[in-house]
Amino acid sequence: MNFTNKNEMMKRSTEKTIHYFSQPGKENTQKTLELAVGRASLLQLKAILVSTKSGETALRLTEAAQASHYNGRIIAVTYHQGFFNNQSSTISEDVQKLLSEKNISIVMSSHALSGVSRSFREKYGGISIPEIIAESFRRISQGFKVAVEITIMAADAGAVPSDQDVVAIGGQSQGADAALVLRPAHQNSFFDLKIKEVICFPS
Repeated sequence: MNFTNKNEMMKRSTEKTIHYFSQPGKENTQKTLELAVGRASLLQLKAILVSTKSGETALRLTEAAQASHYNGRIIAVTYHQGFFNNQSSTISEDVQKLLSEKNISIVMSSHALSGVSRSFREKYGGISIPEIIAESFRRISQGFKVAVEITIMAADAGAVPSDQDVVAIGGQSQGADAALVLRPAHQNSFFDLKIKEVICFPS
């Protein structure tokens, strides 16, 4: 290999670090948010997606973004209406108003990796292809699976384009412990989704 080709290969390759948490959980939230904002700023990405049940993690992400002078969009992705209760959203009206005041968009959508198939499983048993995909991602971590899933949900809602990379943040039932750089895709073009980088996750 000549030096010219070697230099060209070195220019095309970049070394980046992955942060590993010793265990999953909400205690990793602040570090996850800081790492996610840092990577989004470094790559000059226009949006950060964050899974949130109550809206708290999205509000904390806004604080981390402001502290780092990140000017991109923050999009909170949450459960669809009636996921836990047929009459309510997991984000209260007061918190929804607060998120809106802070220019945080809210995507409330059916789970991309379960959806209506969950109803059939709960009634008749068995497992669907989307749930197999979800379980495969869970072998890495629950937050990893969630980060992938909310990216599809946000793309389907029209909140992010499918031709621009984003950072997506996921976690357990509370907080955040995983962050990825992804190229979004819609449910009907799932194989176009690309996981570009792993920023952090629990090992």
